[in-house]
Amino acid sequence: MQMEIKSRKLGKKITFSRPGREYVLADLNGQAGARGNQICHGGGIMGSTIQYCGEDKAHFEAICRRWYRAHIR
Repeated sequence: MQMEIKSRKLGKKITFSRPGREYVLADLNGQAGARGNQICHGGGIMGSTIQYCGEDKAHFEAICRRWYRAHIR
């Protein structure tokens, strides 16, 4: 599962993916897929990781957008 956000604040595209079964990753470090950063609660990349094991693309996108908004703050 994968989605992309074009961030004007960061000046780049952020690709979110779930290459395995649960962990959601973002390519903030320039590495895509399993080499990306695990997103965590509160908008960070360290701490309590966000997991999603369902197959609902709309729910996955909502999780990614919620994390992105918290990350920008």
